[in-house]
Amino acid sequence: MTADSAPGNLRHALSAGYEAIVAWAEVLDRINVFPVPDGDTWRNLVLSLAPLRDLAATDQELGERLLLSARGNSGNIGCAFVRELLGGGAGERLALRCVAGAERARQAVSAPQPGTMLTVLDALAETARGGLPAASVPALLDRLADVVRATPASLPSLREAGVVDSGALGMLVFLDGALRAYHGLPEADESLGVAFRSMAR
Repeated sequence: MTADSAPGNLRHALSAGYEAIVAWAEVLDRINVFPVPDGDTWRNLVLSLAPLRDLAATDQELGERLLLSARGNSGNIGCAFVRELLGGGAGERLALRCVAGAERARQAVSAPQPGTMLTVLDALAETARGGLPAASVPALLDRLADVVRATPASLPSLREAGVVDSGALGMLVFLDGALRAYHGLPEADESLGVAFRSMAR
């Protein structure tokens, strides 16, 4: 393990979250039906968060690139959240920045909707107000997965299509990768894939 990839390195963790999204292309675009079935949630997230790959950029440079790279609702929400995390994300400070990031993400769209990635970030913020120690992360991720599973209850188009919200799932995948990397936890087992990848078939 290199120093850059050691637990507690926020930039490495954000890059790991980005790589996790990249691996979910087929699922995220296949189930993208809200607000319209245009199959671009994964593409927008990947293009918007691509600057996270550059571990040599300063936090300020990265924030500026994310501001310029944001595309679509999912990209604008994701970039707004991540930009709030930059600039000092150790320990309790990371938890507080997650709370602020969820609030900033909600401001990134003109008409916030329940049952979307905003709902996932709201659930994250609620937990983060009490801190985000490593021991709490597996239970938090399980809770966020339940939030994703419940998105069809808020959006009729999801119920009709028999899928969860693509953006909400994308944010879950990102947070799963990022939080596990940040705390040095093992990668997710196949439970996440079993729960959601079948929707792409």
